[in-house]
Amino acid sequence: MADEAEKPEEELEGEPTEKKSKKGIFMLGGMLGLVGVAYFGATMGTPSIEPVPQFQGPYVAPLTPEKGNMQVNLADTDKNTYLLMGLTAEFDAYDGSYLEGQLADPVFSAKLLDRILTLGATETRESLASQDQVEAFLLELRDAIDPICFPVHLGDASQPNDPDSASGLRPGDSHLLGTLRGRYHDHKLAIDATKQTMRLDEGEEVGYAGHEVNLLVANSEQNYIYVNVTELKPDFVGELKLGVKGRLRKVLRHFWVQQ
Repeated sequence: MADEAEKPEEELEGEPTEKKSKKGIFMLGGMLGLVGVAYFGATMGTPSIEPVPQFQGPYVAPLTPEKGNMQVNLADTDKNTYLLMGLTAEFDAYDGSYLEGQLADPVFSAKLLDRILTLGATETRESLASQDQVEAFLLELRDAIDPICFPVHLGDASQPNDPDSASGLRPGDSHLLGTLRGRYHDHKLAIDATKQTMRLDEGEEVGYAGHEVNLLVANSEQNYIYVNVTELKPDFVGELKLGVKGRLRKVLRHFWVQQ
């Protein structure tokens, strides 16, 4: 009888332990569920952000003919002096083959060589007498040819002189004189051809009549571009990316002789 009286008491002692165990399982399951929901929200609920392409480099490419060097007549008036030079570009770009593609274009090559010869002809033997003077000339040369080597592209144009296929907008006749030198993925041109207006980045809105071949459009920092609107589609409304696809770091010498 004594054993039978103690049996219910043992069952009562075991009952709360079982309830605590079940409660712990439920709490653990709930916590795991919350962690799963949080993970799902972090990975699936938040839209992915597309990374902005960055310049890579440095790369190098020849600026003067590989066979033979460029001769520049110096500005000395009392003697026949000249400079023989072979030049290499060190640059950053989205694509390391960009500049080599430019050099294959005869129009580009003609403009590049003309700019180098024009700038070189302003120097004298005395102005290039020291290493510091030569380095200063090479820096000036870099700044002078950078807009030719890496001109501004408009929209999806693969070549800098081509129009954007969606809008028909093309670079202006004086586009190499523009001061905007920002990267292609960092700038945008908002166009509303139905209202005949456009705006560069956060700059002021500019109106046009439709016949302009050299329309100046500036951003809030007063950096500007020139565009040709004569082929702009009259119903186009949208934004174009624009900017340079590379940038010169240095102009290096692989041959240099003054006579």
